[in-house]
Amino acid sequence: MKLRKMRAVGVTVAAFGLGLVMANSASAASFSWGAYEGGGAGYWQQDPGADPIGYGDAPGDSIAACDLSADGWGIEVKLDVNRDGDIDRKVSTRGHSSPYCSGWASGNLTEGTPVRVWVTKVKGDTSYHPVWKDGNA
Repeated sequence: MKLRKMRAVGVTVAAFGLGLVMANSASAASFSWGAYEGGGAGYWQQDPGADPIGYGDAPGDSIAACDLSADGWGIEVKLDVNRDGDIDRKVSTRGHSSPYCSGWASGNLTEGTPVRVWVTKVKGDTSYHPVWKDGNA
């Protein structure tokens, strides 16, 4: 449990640092996107590499969710491949105490495929103000 909390603190610091790096990189392929009014973030990892949420290596073409605030809301991240309105992958922090990050949901996509990453606050059956960011595989 102590290791989990220490990892969560590291995740929080990494999330803010990653946000700053990604905000300053116009051509960034991987990114984090904060939930409306804060409390957590969603992640898109275009290519395999260093894991921004602290689990070692992250797979490519993957999403993850991090709940960073003990405010009673969880974070849900959905991936819309081809931006056609159909949700192809979903991860959530529902049922976990904050701070907590989900694992990665991944699957190979053709390079250049357009994707939309949705980040939503969730509580029970309620979803609150989804926000999204577009990227490419």
